[in-house]
Order: sequence, then C-alpha cells, then structure tokens
Amino acid sequence: MSGSEDLLDIKQAASFLGVSETSLRRWTNSGQLACLRVGGKRERRFRRADLLAFMEAQPVTDPPRSQPSDPRQHTVIAGIPVTFGTHLCALYGNDAGRAKLAVAFLFDALRPGNACFLAASAEASGQILGQLERGRGSLQPEIDAGRLVLDKYCPTPQEQFDYWEANFVSAMSAGATSLRVVGDMTSCLDEGMTLDEVVEYEAGYDRILAKRFPLVTLCLYDVRRFESPEVIKALQGHTDMFRYPAERLLA
Repeated sequence: MSGSEDLLDIKQAASFLGVSETSLRRWTNSGQLACLRVGGKRERRFRRADLLAFMEAQPVTDPPRSQPSDPRQHTVIAGIPVTFGTHLCALYGNDAGRAKLAVAFLFDALRPGNACFLAASAEASGQILGQLERGRGSLQPEIDAGRLVLDKYCPTPQEQFDYWEANFVSAMSAGATSLRVVGDMTSCLDEGMTLDEVVEYEAGYDRILAKRFPLVTLCLYDVRRFESPEVIKALQGHTDMFRYPAERLLA
C-alpha cells in the first residue's frame, strides 16, 4: 500500500492507538507525534509507521510480549500498548489502593467498541465506581449500553469460566472489539471458593479464556486477606505482570 492509502485520519488514528482525539491533537501540537497536514483545512493525517513508533517510545520497562503491527492484536492502557491475552496481577493493601488500581485500568476503556467487566463485592464496586465517576461523571450511560458490566464471582471455577465465556461472546456479538476484566479476588473467597480453587481458577482462566478473546485482565489481590504463600502463587500465575511497569500494579 502506498500514497494516501497509507494515511489515517484523526478518528482512525485514535482508534488505532486506543486513545482520544484530544490526546492526539495534544501530542501532535507538542511535537511528540508526527503527522501530516492536508487540504485547505490543514487536517491531520497519520502514517501507521509513525503511530507504531510512538507506541514503542512510550515508557514501558519491558515490551509486552512481541509488539504486534496489527492493531487488532492489542489495546492501549494509560498510554501503554498491551497485547490481547495479557493477564495481570496487582497487589493492594487498603481499599483506596484497590480503587486506584481498578480505575486506572478501566478509565480509558469506557467508550464504544469496548466492554468492561468489574467483578467485585457490592462494597468494593461502589468504591471503584465512585472514584470513576469523580473523574468521568455519571457511569449510568455506560452501564445501560453494556460497556460496563458489574459482576460477582460464582461459587466454583467452572461456573465462572462458563459465565465469562457466555458474556464475552455476547459482548462481541453486540459489537465490542476489545474486552477488559477487573476482578477482585477477595470476592472469590466471599462467594465460596477456597484458596486452592482460586489458584485453580487463575490457571484455568489463562488456559481456557485469556488467549481466545481480545481480552486484557487485571486480578486484584488484597495482601490483608491472602498470606505470603498465596501471594507468591498469584505472582507465579501472572507472569505477564513482569512485563508491565511495577508502579502500576502496587497500591
């Protein structure tokens, strides 16, 4: 492909990067991101190569797996490209930390084309939604449109796998091309899973679901509820987190 066919308009470029058009304008105005100006209105046009180079230049401690050239293979979270299938673990020591981690993961995904799932207790969900709304305004339109789905965990791993699969398929049938899940693993215990079943669930989720859908997942572990051996097992079951900036996963 050559010539004008190589160029994306600002809406297409924003979708490619998974960011807002406002962010693109800011980055081009500051010289951080290259663009071309075309026509009498000097509209912005973007080369895919420039967009990929911009993503690769973002501050990531290590690149997430291999950086794909196909935009359908990844999403961008807080400015960092993350490959679909990524399964992250984050640790928090208080309720405010839990909300901070969840909000950072969900904030930029609440828009058409995405479906976000928050699996947590009613109390935890309320705290997370409250903080989200302080930054975004009312979330009811996102909930009504199915872009934000509030869940609790099922009593067994198999029931939970079946639940996720049905809902992921439903979201994609409704037009979602990118899925995000935030799960507070304390809620698994509250709904009846044992610690051994939580470990079994995490391994099965990675094997059965994570790589089959355009999905990125963040599992939250409360270090007040999970003792050191369980936390170590959680880290061992989420090796993707070692490719992601550590400060984004601790609170």
